[in-house]
Amino acid sequence: MLKYLYLIAIAFGLGLLIYFYGFNFDNMSETELVNSVLYWYVPLIFGIYGLIALRIKSKMGDSEMSPIKFLFSGKDGFLLVLIVLIGCGGLLGLLLLLIPLAIIKVRSGNFDLKVALLGTALLVVLLWVFFQVLWPAL
Repeated sequence: MLKYLYLIAIAFGLGLLIYFYGFNFDNMSETELVNSVLYWYVPLIFGIYGLIALRIKSKMGDSEMSPIKFLFSGKDGFLLVLIVLIGCGGLLGLLLLLIPLAIIKVRSGNFDLKVALLGTALLVVLLWVFFQVLWPAL
């Protein structure tokens, strides 16, 4: 059930991203474009975190094992490639992916939903800091 929620969130986020920056780009001011980031970014990140956590939960046999150890164990090639790709994008992105997985235990109820909510909250806070501190200086 939650898998479909995550997939819908990703589709919604990508749809808004394509609409804002593909079709409506010329009709929006720079401020409106910057403010529109939250509309597509939040559902996209929520869906990605949720699908990653759901895959970890379904593929990991031992619920006592740390999700971080499972990610780097190589037992799931897709997740390992994902980690490498995110790591190539930047260390901060990799750390932000790993923090919710390190905090929340797999055996806890609704592991994937908790990881998705915590990961989304962390990235929204980071985005807010970026827009409040760094963006005005650019």
